[in-house]
This record gives sequence, structure tokens and C-alpha cells, in this order.
Amino acid sequence: MKKILIAHRGANTFFHENTLEAFEKAIQLNADMIESDVRRTKNNLFVVYHDECIDEKPVKDLAYEDICKFSRLKVPTLDEVLKLTRSRIKLDIELKEEGCEKEVANFILKFLNEDEFVITSFNDNSLKIIKEAFPGISTGLILGKSNSKNPFRTWLSELFPFKRCKKINVDFLVPHWRLLKLGFLRRAKKHKLPVFVWTVNEENLILKFLRDPGIDGLITDKIETAVQLKQNSQIL
Repeated sequence: MKKILIAHRGANTFFHENTLEAFEKAIQLNADMIESDVRRTKNNLFVVYHDECIDEKPVKDLAYEDICKFSRLKVPTLDEVLKLTRSRIKLDIELKEEGCEKEVANFILKFLNEDEFVITSFNDNSLKIIKEAFPGISTGLILGKSNSKNPFRTWLSELFPFKRCKKINVDFLVPHWRLLKLGFLRRAKKHKLPVFVWTVNEENLILKFLRDPGIDGLITDKIETAVQLKQNSQIL
């Protein structure tokens, strides 16, 4: 299987994350895929933006015109991103909130085929909804929550997520690289679940994970470094 290099929110060392410029640069740098974040505005537009709030105001409570006013940078709409990237690069689209799963998927499918993108989320229920409604869309469960009410239980459910995976029928796992211990990759292989690891930025770790046959993809802020290391190492 080809080792997939995923530009985290675009080529964000060159341009601000989740902008059209960052996505265009990631394409130019020969990334295999771009990871981006999707939220819904008050007036039901989908925007590509990571944080829950802009200028301390929740994105979901703002109309797109207000987002443009409060943001220092141009926040792209999802359709702008899809038009820029279609037929040029695949997308890893992270759902940042619940309640709009089917709408997002239907919107994406107006622009892309099912094999041109994946949908990922920390939220089990969001992925379950997507998979039940759109079985042809590949879904990935993100692991590595940082602000949990029950850290120990969360840690266990992320080191041993396979009952969760079976229940929601996901296609791959997206663990934080710090979770790759205590036999995680061995268990993933046993359950026939590919692994895309995030967010790998240190050069020695990028090279280590590129060489690890148990890892199928790397999500990185340093996409230029990852592409170069992959080429230099002649890794498929």
C-alpha cells in the first residue's frame, strides 16, 4: 500500500492554515491528500475553519458575512475548497461538530466522487451516521482527545478502540502519534484497520513512521519535509 502524505490544514508553514493559498501550495508540493476542517455557519453555509470561535464568537452563531468581518483572514467556504482541489488532490475532511453530517456529505458529493475524499471525526456518532447513510464513503476515527472529563477512561478507549470501530463500522484509525505504544499497530493490523497518524512534525519521527509498515499515512504540518524524506528514502 502506498504511504500517504497528508498536509495538515494545507501547507501551513507557507500560508495560514485552512486557506485556499495553503491548499494550493500543498498541491504544488505533491502532497497526496489535504486535511481540512468543516463547520456550519448560522446561515447554513459550510466553512473550512478549525477553531470553535472567531473573536470569541462561536462560528455556528455567526452568519458568513460576520465571519468575514471578524476574521483577520479570508475564511474559505467548503465549495471554494472543493472547486480548487477537485481532480487535483484527495481530501481528508474532518467534521468539527455534530448535527450536519448528512448535509456535509451530500454537499461534498456534488463536487467529488466517493473515492476522492474521506471523512474523519473524534465523534463516534457522526461517523456512524455517515457510514449508515453513505456506505461508500471511507470514514476514520480520530484518537487523541486532550480535554476529556474522564482522562483514564478516554485513554483506554483510544488505546483499545476496536469495539468502538466495529460498532460504527469505520474504515481506518487516525491516532495521535503518542498513542502508538503498547502494541497499538499490531492490534490495528489484527483488526485489518489502516492507520493514519497525526500530527507528525519532527524530522526523525517522520522518517521513522515512513519506514514503519504498520503506518499507512502521515498527517503533518511539515508536508514539504515529509515529501522530500519520502523521495530521498525511496519509500513508496
